[in-house]
Amino acid sequence: MKPSETFSDAIARARRLLLLHDGLVDVRKYRIRKDWAKSFCKLMQWPVSAKIERVDSVAAVVVLRAGAQLAPADFAKESLEDLLRAALTLGVSALDRYVHERVVKGIVAALSRPSLNRAQQKLPIPAALALKISRKVLAAGSSGKPIRPANELRNELQEALHRRTFQSWREVETAFELIGVTGLTSKVQAAYGAASTTAFQDRLDEIAKRRNQIVHEADLVRHQRGGRPRHHPITRGFVADALDFLDGFVAKLESVRA
Repeated sequence: MKPSETFSDAIARARRLLLLHDGLVDVRKYRIRKDWAKSFCKLMQWPVSAKIERVDSVAAVVVLRAGAQLAPADFAKESLEDLLRAALTLGVSALDRYVHERVVKGIVAALSRPSLNRAQQKLPIPAALALKISRKVLAAGSSGKPIRPANELRNELQEALHRRTFQSWREVETAFELIGVTGLTSKVQAAYGAASTTAFQDRLDEIAKRRNQIVHEADLVRHQRGGRPRHHPITRGFVADALDFLDGFVAKLESVRA
């Protein structure tokens, strides 16, 4: 699977969550009419005395039967903001996976070049990992079924690299340095045709920060004294713009090659 395909899959799922949010937010202002409830129950062949609740969104009507674990309040704007948080988190994960795929697919060839950049020279490989690969290669050679050391290194590096995140600008820049791409800032700037680099760098870091607040802090405001827990505000517009930015940003990264 190509790195771009992994990104496309994940960003599409993030956008689906956004659509789900849009299709579920309750805009109904009044309680369900008794005559409508009675007619609906007859249509469904339910007891006409059954208690039902109705949720109206811009795209759907949801009818909740008596005993349902969900209530109309669960479809309120504030309740469904967690779908926005999930969409943003998945969108950033799409970028992270894309960059990981770029690194994993290109790192062995990049490390095989005669001259290495600083990030490549500083890439730590644990001694235990080196021994593990050496023993595996020797054992395979002794059995008459040799294996390629480069493949083993790629597999082990893949596991090690997946413990790292590539979400902020600096992390993405370091990732591309590992596959021999230096000067990523100027390359992306040229792809954007931008006069300044701070716009896309700051935007990416802002999105990554919001993702970290959600993932690591449950999006709760810090340092509260008493009272109920408060969440950081999040809007549909912010998430939609963030997904659009990530989509465009990865398109720019696709144009950058070693």
